[in-house]
Amino acid sequence: MFFSRILRLSALVIGTFAAIETCNAQDFESTIPVVDMNDFYKPETKQKFIDQMAKAMHEVGFFAVRNPHVNAQTLINAYDASKEFFSKPISLKQEIFDPSLNGQRGYVPGETAQGFQQKDCKEFLHIGKKNNLWPSWMDLHNPLNKLLAALDEHGYVLQKAMALAIGEEEDYFVRMTTSGECLLRSLHYPAGPVPGTVWAAQHTDIDLFTILPMATEEGLQVFHQGQWIDVKVPEDAFIVNCGDKLQNLTNGYFKSSLHRVVAKPHTERYSIVYFIHPRDDDAMDPTKHCIDLTGGVCQYPKASSLELLASRLRELGLASPSLLELEKNSGILERIQELVEAGVAAEPVEKTYSIWKKNQQE
Repeated sequence: MFFSRILRLSALVIGTFAAIETCNAQDFESTIPVVDMNDFYKPETKQKFIDQMAKAMHEVGFFAVRNPHVNAQTLINAYDASKEFFSKPISLKQEIFDPSLNGQRGYVPGETAQGFQQKDCKEFLHIGKKNNLWPSWMDLHNPLNKLLAALDEHGYVLQKAMALAIGEEEDYFVRMTTSGECLLRSLHYPAGPVPGTVWAAQHTDIDLFTILPMATEEGLQVFHQGQWIDVKVPEDAFIVNCGDKLQNLTNGYFKSSLHRVVAKPHTERYSIVYFIHPRDDDAMDPTKHCIDLTGGVCQYPKASSLELLASRLRELGLASPSLLELEKNSGILERIQELVEAGVAAEPVEKTYSIWKKNQQE
C-alpha cells in the first residue's frame, strides 16, 4: 500500500511516537546520529542531549530524534490532505499559485537548486504562520495548520538545546522564531524520472534548521566525508538538519550539509518538511562565541535573515523583482565580496559569491 509506512503510525500510542514493533530502535543501525528527546526533559540527561545534538550538528549537520512528542494522527492527516491536493489537475492547484510571493506561500510548480540549470522533479506547497493561500475546493487548512503547530512545539525544544550548545540563553532562538517566517512545505515527487537520477538535486537549506517527519519513501541522502550516504533512521524518528542561516550565525561551527533526494523507479514520493526561520530583520551575524569556537576569524557575513534568504531565492529563480532590488540595495553581496577578497570566506560564502558574479556576466 502506497502509504503503508505512514499508516503504520496509526498503531502507535496516540499523543506521541513510540517504538514500532517491527523495528527495535536500539538494534537499528542508523546512518546518522540519533538522540532521544526524552533526555532533554530529565535533569540528569539534559546536558547529554545537548552535547550529542551539538556534536551531530558540528560533524554531520544531520541527526535523528526519537520520541519527538508529535501526535501520529496529526501527521497522517496532513499526508492524506497533501496527497489529495497533489492528485488534482494543475488548473485546480494553480488557484493558490502566486509568483509575486517568491514561492513563500501557496503552490510552487518547481524550483532549481543552487548552481543548477535544470529544475528539480518535484512540486510543493508552502504555508506559514499567517497570510496563507488555501484552495476553495478542499480542506487543506485544518490538517496542515495542526501539523505546523505540533512541529512548532517540537522545534522549540530543539532550539533551546541549540542555544545552550553555543553559549546563548535558552530562549535565544525561540524569541526569533515564535513570530518568525517559518515554512511548512508539503512535497510531491512524481513517478517517472530515469532510475539513478534525482528528484531533488544536491542543495543546502536556507533556514536555521529543518524538521523532516517520516516520508512515504526513502531517497534522502546526505554528503558526508566525501560520499553520499543514504539517510536511514528508526521509523519512529524525525530527521533534523542544520540550515545556512544557523551555519552563518555559528560561523560554520554547525554544518549545513549538502543533501539530495534520489529517485526510485516507478515510484512517487511524498514528504513534509518544516523550515524553521527567524524574523526577517533578525541578525544572523556570526556570534563572538562561535567565532572563538572556529579559530577566531569571521568567515561568514554579517547579514539579516531576509538578506540571506534574498540571495538564495535569486539563485533558485524564485525571487520577485522587489526582492531582487532589496538584495541589490542591502549591501549583502558587497559584504560577501569583502570576505572573499580578504581570503577568509568559508567555502559556502565563496560559492554564493561565484554564482552572483556568474549571474552578472550573463
